[in-house]
Amino acid sequence: MGYGGGFGTMPALTADYFGSKNVGPIYGLMLTAWGFAGAFGPLLIADMRRASGSHRGALHVVAGVMLVSILLPLIVSLPRRTPGEEAVTMPGDTAQRAA
Repeated sequence: MGYGGGFGTMPALTADYFGSKNVGPIYGLMLTAWGFAGAFGPLLIADMRRASGSHRGALHVVAGVMLVSILLPLIVSLPRRTPGEEAVTMPGDTAQRAA
C-alpha cells in the first residue's frame, strides 16, 4: 500500500508544484532518491546498531525523518503561477467545465 500510494501521488504532486513539463526529470530524481534510501538506509541502521549495540538511536533517526515528512505537506504551499502559466487540472474539474 505504501508503494502504491507513493507511485500514485508523486507524479501529480510534481506536476502541481513544478509544472507538467518538469515532471519527468524531477520524478526521476525522486525515484533515484527513493532507491538510494532503500539501498543505503538499512546499511546505515545496521552500522548505527553495530556502533551502539542497540537500535534505539536508529529508531530516533527514523522517527525524526517521519516527523519531518508529516510536517512538510502542512508547511509547504503551492507556488504562485505567473499569468499565462498553465494550471494543472483534473478531468471533470469544475473550473475546467466553467471555461
